[in-house]
Order: sequence, then structure tokens, then C-alpha cells
Amino acid sequence: MRNVSLIQIKLSSGQQLRTHIREDQHGPSFPQSNGLPLSKTSLHLLHFYILFTMPISKLLTTGLILVGATSASFIGRRSTKSVLGCGKEPDVTLDKRVNGTLPSGRRYLFWVPPDYDEEKETPLILSFHGATRTPESQADLDLLTAPPFASDHIVVYPSSGEYGEKKGRYWQGAPQVPHDVDDVAYVLEILEDVESRFCIDTQRIYATGKSQGGLMTNNLACDARSSARIAAFAPVSGAYYVDVPEDECMPLTVEQDDCAPDRKHIPIYIFHGGSDNTIPYSGGPRSGECLPFIPHFVAEWANRDGLEGEPRSVVGLLGASDNATVYNYGSGCTEDLVRLVYSGNHVDHSWPSTVSNSDSLAHGTEPATFNASALILDFFAGYKLQGRV
Repeated sequence: MRNVSLIQIKLSSGQQLRTHIREDQHGPSFPQSNGLPLSKTSLHLLHFYILFTMPISKLLTTGLILVGATSASFIGRRSTKSVLGCGKEPDVTLDKRVNGTLPSGRRYLFWVPPDYDEEKETPLILSFHGATRTPESQADLDLLTAPPFASDHIVVYPSSGEYGEKKGRYWQGAPQVPHDVDDVAYVLEILEDVESRFCIDTQRIYATGKSQGGLMTNNLACDARSSARIAAFAPVSGAYYVDVPEDECMPLTVEQDDCAPDRKHIPIYIFHGGSDNTIPYSGGPRSGECLPFIPHFVAEWANRDGLEGEPRSVVGLLGASDNATVYNYGSGCTEDLVRLVYSGNHVDHSWPSTVSNSDSLAHGTEPATFNASALILDFFAGYKLQGRV
């Protein structure tokens, strides 16, 4: 069995080299490409490799400095900054939505803030559209690229695949999508592309999304590959399909058995409306599969994070009405690690906003009494990949 671990070496010239140690029964070998976290064993091997195979004079003249080697723990994971895109003048117009194309041919939409500085690490938010929607419609919905929510972050809007005769747009894990589709790999390809072009703070990458975009956000939180890269998650009105036949659907107890995050503690902020007639708060059969009762889904995350399955506190959402309520899980160093916002008695399948948006207009409902985007940004600001700020 082999263990592949990432190392990053910085030259005195400022150039950053990324390589790997590959360990097997024959010992370590160098180099390899494509990044994974560095184990403690590999860190020690790297120290021995540098100290015992390179003369001190060579170390001094080349200026080799170990800058980023971390073990697979909640504190200190992937603590290095992305330098591949740092110092590069942006090749796009700032404060404008721009289309990007990956080597695989898949596309995405992104936005770079007007005050972007190529010498300063910038946080990144991934925002996922719902079923049959587009990256553009999601940007219009979350308003993360417009005042007052646009700030110092780059926002990326991935684009789902198209399936069926009508070319419907759906995400991995939805009933309409083949089981072998790997949208997590697509998202990781986006991150590699964006990090190569812009100065990204790899400690501050976040994910949010609505409906099936919430499902995709949950996919990223559950997948070991992406949960090692993304600091915090905030699904809104999520469609958390579980592959259980409709006639066997038990929303109060149905379990997601394929959720295996890379980290012990995953910060997650979940929003859902009480009048959601598309993805009901109560869960139930849908599209041939099963949707969980939302408080049960949240309790599963609390248990997964090592917290009590019951909320520590239940309080009205400050400044909101319509019975909007916050359920907080965790205590001490894990306080509020998992949160549920019951968005209100009259909030349908919507991205909560105090102004009318495409969701409230489509459902013929009044705007919500709070802005989900503001709460999500505050939540994200409280976490880096290595833990709470």
C-alpha cells in the first residue's frame, strides 16, 4: 500500500515548488505531482531527506525552506497559502461575471471583486445553482457579487451537467443523475484552475448553494477529497436525496450512509423554510427516492461532528419575524459548529431575502424577514480550514 503526501518547498527567489513523497514498502521516492496532505511520517522523512542528502552549503545557497507540511488533523490542515496565482496580474475584468473553461471542457462562472490585489490572498466562495437553473440565475439569487454582500471574496458559480432527453440540469446525487457522475472531481478541477490564476487563500474556501445546489454543497462536506479543501458549508433549502425507494422512505430515521468527511469537525449552517412545498421540511418520498426530515438531517451532522444530537440552544433569529428560529449545536470549542435556521412559517422553497427575488416571485410569497447571504458570510468569516478564527 502506498501513501502519497504533499510537500511544498519555497526557494529564496520566492518561487514555490510543489511535490510529493510516495511511500511504500521500498521507502520514500521523490517527486510526484497532484496534492494531498502531508502525514507526520512523511514530514519526518522529508526532514531526513533534506538534511542527509543535501549539503548545508547547498541548502544555504538555494534557500530551501519548508513552508507547508501538515498532518491530517482538524487543526493545521493544508495551512499553506496558494502561491501559484499570487503575483499574477488578473487576466479578466474585475467586478464582472466571467466565464471560465476547464481543460475537461466543463465551464463555470466567476467574479473577482473590484479591489482584488494579486499580492494578497483572497477568500473564495463556491455557490451552486438549483435543479434546472444556471450559474447566472444563482448569482442573481444569492447577490454575493452585488452590494451589500459583495466584499473581499472571489465567487465561483459551477455549472451542473445536463441529463435526459430534455437536457435537465442536475447535480451528483440527484435521482436524475447516473451514479457514476463525479461532480466533486469537477469542483476540485475548478479550484485548481482558479488557484493557478488568482491569489487564493486556501484556508478560506467555502461552499453554499440552493436546492440541488444545497445537495451539492452537502456532497462536498461529505466527500474526503473536498472536505479537506473547503473550510465551511451553508446549504439553503437543500434537496438531500437518499437512495431509498419511495415506499420504504422513513424521513425521521433515513440515514445518509455515504458521508465520510476528511475532518473530524465540519462547520455547517443549514437553512430551510417551513412552507417549502418542493423539498418539504418534513421530508418524504420524492422523485423515486427519500428526503429526510430536516431536523433529523441536522442531527445527523451534529452526531457526525461528535456533538450532541439535540441543540444546545434554540433562539429566535435576531431581527427577524415569522417565527424564524436558530438551532445551535455544540459547546465549548465546538459551539455553534452546526446550526439550523428555520427560515420562517411562510418561507417556501427559497433563498431567504428581505427583497423580492426570483424564488419569492415564483412562489407568490412575500420576501423573508432576513437575508441568508448576510448570515452565511458572517458564518464563513468565523472559520478557516484549520478551525475557528
